[in-house]
Amino acid sequence: MAKTIVILGVTGTQGGSVATEFLSKGWNVKGITRNTTGAAATALASQGIELISADADKPSSFTNVFSGAHVIFAMTNFWQPFFASFAELSKKSDRATGEHSYAVEVARGKTIVDAAAKALEEEGTLERFIWSSLPPMKKLSGGKYTYIYHFDAKAEVADYIREKQPKLWERTSLLNMGFYTSNMIKYGGLMGVAKDKETGRYMMKKPGKNTAVHPLVVTSDTGKFAELLVRTAPGKNLLACNSMTDYASFIKLWSEVTGVPCEVIEVSVEDCDKAAPGGVGREAGESTACSSEFGWGQREGTLVLPWEIDPNLKLTSLREYFESEDWEAFFAKQDE
Repeated sequence: MAKTIVILGVTGTQGGSVATEFLSKGWNVKGITRNTTGAAATALASQGIELISADADKPSSFTNVFSGAHVIFAMTNFWQPFFASFAELSKKSDRATGEHSYAVEVARGKTIVDAAAKALEEEGTLERFIWSSLPPMKKLSGGKYTYIYHFDAKAEVADYIREKQPKLWERTSLLNMGFYTSNMIKYGGLMGVAKDKETGRYMMKKPGKNTAVHPLVVTSDTGKFAELLVRTAPGKNLLACNSMTDYASFIKLWSEVTGVPCEVIEVSVEDCDKAAPGGVGREAGESTACSSEFGWGQREGTLVLPWEIDPNLKLTSLREYFESEDWEAFFAKQDE
């Protein structure tokens, strides 16, 4: 009989990839979403995914949603409450939106964790709980970087599992997604590739040294990382990435694929803050600066890389990722 995986955020980037991976392996896939009738949800249902309506802001809606689950892939979306409240809260202070989203994400995470722990206690069938986490950057930096709320909120939920739900923690592995390669397209004006209107040259502005090594992840491989954690013993703290590389090398490869020269420009966190005031620029800038200076925890030996668990794991290469994107459409937008 096929095992069952229940996926949070099934209509999103991470959850959608996990659903695709486990469907391909013959699992019974259930997806939790607020809106079970939207276009994305309907498309998933047509593939045989059972959709469950639940809202992490309403703990009562999570009663029994994990019943029968052998695996739970759990995640929360920091940026949804961030941008929903940004226009109002950013007027108060550059921390207000981040602090609000931090509180919302932690509360949602605890709701999910408590529901999973309850299912484990009542049924005992849960084999693996995967929490899509991120490292505690404030702690790793010794308090130097304090605006990286989207990392620290997820790390607090991981601490909550360990401290408040120890039985669930025994069956938990953490999935820390590196910097998305697609950010270079999505955030061109701030942290991605963009065309300078005056010179016509392409550049990518990044805090930290160009030679600093960062974990870069192709999000379509999220399912492969989750499957890796399911077929190995619990207790993993996985740094999910397709490559550990510096942005200078990353952009050099991009230029080879596209034929377009591009330069990586070192900027300060303050430059990022000025480019996108109200907290969002500083949040993004500090995350890269902290990664550059302190890493993600791999230096302390607290994280494991995918190929250290399975040297034969087939992941998308950066070149393959670059070759898969529609750069003609990207360049056309740069000229608008």
